[in-house]
Amino acid sequence: MIKLLSGDGYSGEDEYDSPELNSKSDIIDIQTEGGISETLGSKMTEEQEESLSYYIMLSHFITRMGDRGWEFIVPLFLIFLSPKSLIPVSLFGLSTTLVRIFFGTTIGNMADKYKKLQIIKLGVTGQAVSIGSSCIFLYLLFKINNASLESQKENGTNVLFDDNTSVTLFCLLLFSSALHSLSGQLMDISVERKWTPSFIKHDTVLTRVNTRMRQIDLSTEVLAPFLAGLITNRENPNSFLLIGLFNFVSFFPQYILLKIVYDKVSPLGLKVDDKSQIDFTDGLDLSNITTEFKDLRNKSLKEIVLGEWNPLTNIIVGWRLFYQQNVFLIMVAYILLWFTVLSPHDSILTAYLSNNGYSDPELGLFRGLGAVFGLGSTLLFGRVVKLLGNITNAALGYILEEGILVLLAGFFFSSISDTKYVFMLSIIFSRCGLYGFELTEIHFVQRQVPDNIRGVVSGVESSLCSLATLSVFVVSIIINSIDQFYILVWGSILFVNLGWISIVLWRIKNKV
Repeated sequence: MIKLLSGDGYSGEDEYDSPELNSKSDIIDIQTEGGISETLGSKMTEEQEESLSYYIMLSHFITRMGDRGWEFIVPLFLIFLSPKSLIPVSLFGLSTTLVRIFFGTTIGNMADKYKKLQIIKLGVTGQAVSIGSSCIFLYLLFKINNASLESQKENGTNVLFDDNTSVTLFCLLLFSSALHSLSGQLMDISVERKWTPSFIKHDTVLTRVNTRMRQIDLSTEVLAPFLAGLITNRENPNSFLLIGLFNFVSFFPQYILLKIVYDKVSPLGLKVDDKSQIDFTDGLDLSNITTEFKDLRNKSLKEIVLGEWNPLTNIIVGWRLFYQQNVFLIMVAYILLWFTVLSPHDSILTAYLSNNGYSDPELGLFRGLGAVFGLGSTLLFGRVVKLLGNITNAALGYILEEGILVLLAGFFFSSISDTKYVFMLSIIFSRCGLYGFELTEIHFVQRQVPDNIRGVVSGVESSLCSLATLSVFVVSIIINSIDQFYILVWGSILFVNLGWISIVLWRIKNKV
């Protein structure tokens, strides 16, 4: 039995039977072009669902273009202001990662509790305010420190931390960046994990939408930084502000497009899943947050400390729910894939390869081909699922492919001077397995985790992925010698292969 998060926190009054997967019939498989999850039912045709999904994907594309460009530009701006130190860039990355680790479960809980459209408004507002304020803080930092940049470059000093005004502005920048990270996390969970599976009942449509969303992610990961690099001029802050302005403006069409979907779906009275019978429009009003804070005066100290507003309480409750899910081992397998440096996009691997004689064009091609093969994997996803019979087999096949190829990369790493291109190709081909498995994992979470706790569970998963990323950086700081890089390589291989072992255990447990 799973206790639900209610408006009063973790309550024992409502309980939900966690669905047990005791046979193959309990697993949602994609076997035919017209496949539909019959237990969920649908009041829309496949064509209607497909039509609405385009609003979701266009919204996703516009926002991703702005976000990816901004994420690329800000570190460049900081390194321009502080050319002799990586501390500002490191603190920027740390602030956006840590908040997801500590508040991810709370963000997921909000997506579960409150009305869908109000959560979208909150997420969009948070993103717009954070980007707008970040632009102001960066512009002021540039104006204050611009006159001292030349002397900084000559003397090796760091004027970014030389006066209280700059330090204050930088701290405000970190705060606004953290707010943007949390707002983006709220939007990702709400749209991808809550909205999309709630009104798309046909499995084949849901798979196509998930696939196209990943294709958008991969495309914007390459296209947005490229366009941002063409626009910006490090010595002209106005060029940076153009990227920020585009990102700021992009949030408004994002909301309008999602509002169109909401207005078309809400009159249909759709139930979000076949168990809880929650309507698509159900949820608490966000104004309840104010009421809940006022009610704290009438509660004991223990109730306040253990209350739902406490992120640590949400983490404990969320992890318990996470562990109780039947797809727990599938989610664990996905998280294990984040404990790696064997990625074309990994900054640690890029630094190592650069130090070992790989040219910048080679590294650029390595990164680009990684994205291309990941994109190719998503394009062929439907055919692979058909070939392997169902999505359960596809999950094992994809993650096993990645495990074998990174293991192959490890063998060639020992003689990297003679087989450096084979090493790179092994990692590039492994991206097919990674992105294919990600699609299967998303599908299982969307269909097998109950809607009323899917936000919390997704928040826990997101937090653990961020924790895995942070762990890799911490370990690389401890094992910082180039001669010891092989430890990071074989550690990555271990975690990736633990992933497919986790899938095998899940299949044994559920007899599928």
